[in-house]
Amino acid sequence: MLPRLHPAGSLRHQLLLALYLAVTAAAQAPVDPAAGAAAKPAAEIAKAMKEGVEAMKKGEWKKAEASWQQAVKLDPASAGSWANLGKLQLQQKAPKDAIVSLEKAVALQPTLAGAWLTLGMAYAESGATMRAVSCVTRAAHENPADARTRNSLAIVLKKHGWTGAAESELQKALDLDPGYAEAHFNLAVMYLERRPPSLEMARRHYEAARELGAAPDADMEAQLAGEGPAVNESPVPAPPPVPAKPAPKPAAKPSTTRPKP
Repeated sequence: MLPRLHPAGSLRHQLLLALYLAVTAAAQAPVDPAAGAAAKPAAEIAKAMKEGVEAMKKGEWKKAEASWQQAVKLDPASAGSWANLGKLQLQQKAPKDAIVSLEKAVALQPTLAGAWLTLGMAYAESGATMRAVSCVTRAAHENPADARTRNSLAIVLKKHGWTGAAESELQKALDLDPGYAEAHFNLAVMYLERRPPSLEMARRHYEAARELGAAPDADMEAQLAGEGPAVNESPVPAPPPVPAKPAPKPAAKPSTTRPKP
């Protein structure tokens, strides 16, 4: 289980929303008409960025991607445009393309926390979990007060198999935002994964998540009631029977006959 410790879905939507809001001001900035020859490309860049922002708001991913492709073609030194393009490529299930774009974004602007975060998700989706941990850790360094980045770091740490560190990051997320339902839910799952499960702590965080608006989860409730299988646990087949060892052969008796002369 662990349905919410996954880079897809609501988290990706939040990342997209955060970035297009961040670049809206730049996309709508007025262009100085006295700039002469430079005015036309600047206007074209602003137009492509604005169209990309509007398409993202509407969920028109293909159209948005085309707009950001145009923006980086016109201005390849724009970290924000490369970051947006990478987000759209990840949205379109192209993590390898997203990695290329996002690496360019963080090379141009190393303090761009959102780009580091999405780069980590792209690496996680492509199976490079150690790189994912590194990138999301950098995102948390650049934006230490963001609870959602801590939750994302827990996602990639869990994916890499570092469950203790994942629990720690979820606790940090809740220290930053005690009302963060997703982190409560994920922490409840982590407590259920312990051996033996920490049922009381899992129940406490699941109930907190529900009070904060999280949807009910039948599997989780069954496990908390002791009626379902343990989280992420599949039946372990019984070991094959050990074949009986054959009885040892009796030792040969020494011959009592003498050789003939």
